[in-house]
Amino acid sequence: MRKIIDDKGRLFGKISILDILVVIVVAVVAVAFYIKFYVHDTPISARDTFEVSYNVKIAGIRMSSASLLRPGDKMYAMDTGTLMGTIANVDITEAVAADTLVDGSYVYAPVEERHDVTLTIAAECSLSNGRYYLDKTIELSANCIYRAFTKYNDFYTVLVTDIFTE
Repeated sequence: MRKIIDDKGRLFGKISILDILVVIVVAVVAVAFYIKFYVHDTPISARDTFEVSYNVKIAGIRMSSASLLRPGDKMYAMDTGTLMGTIANVDITEAVAADTLVDGSYVYAPVEERHDVTLTIAAECSLSNGRYYLDKTIELSANCIYRAFTKYNDFYTVLVTDIFTE
């Protein structure tokens, strides 16, 4: 009967233990790489959606552009074309910006011919691991900048409030 490990440290006289360890390490690294980059947490199904509303802010646009944002218009993500929701309310205010004074303090001053717009958006949303997703692709997160468009306008928005479930 043969010995399992011979005097040179090989299994059954053919395979080195070091070779087996290298193969195991390479296999573990390959599996970890695959999981890291190709396995996504998407346990969201179509029945998991619910109505939410959230507010986004568009800073410093002209009144001609602000007047093109109307309740009932649909808003889409510029990069993917994903529906981000329907505009439920439009609040237009005069734009203000922080200016530095000579003594180093700040003062908020109005910006001529510019307006800040706050949009309330109603959308279908999914919840996965405590995160809200629009159309299962766009994550809603506070202070995130989104490039969006409507039928008549395109703009950058910032999510400024929490998500309100209805």
